[in-house]
Amino acid sequence: MEEILAATKHVNELLKESKEYKRFVFAKNALRSNADLYQRLRELKNRYKDVQTYWDGNPYDEIYKMCEEHDMLLHNSVVNEYLRAESAMSRLIRRMLDEVTADLHIDFE
Repeated sequence: MEEILAATKHVNELLKESKEYKRFVFAKNALRSNADLYQRLRELKNRYKDVQTYWDGNPYDEIYKMCEEHDMLLHNSVVNEYLRAESAMSRLIRRMLDEVTADLHIDFE
């Protein structure tokens, strides 16, 4: 168990050294330096999450409406860079987790 935890700490350090993580941190700091943009994006992301979680049926129309309403926000260069960096970081973590768990077969029955 200790060997696995040590390996995960090493992976954590490697992630922090990745260009994806560095880009994400830079973009997050740029976004947070503008309190208004940061707050507006947080509100939009919370609303998006609520629609995805609690909306009955297909949430497409509501999400489309949200994107139209917040078009200027989403096309702001600081916000756009943050969203792209966040997405790249999420993809990297997802790929890493897929590799870590690729050959594990765990039945919960």
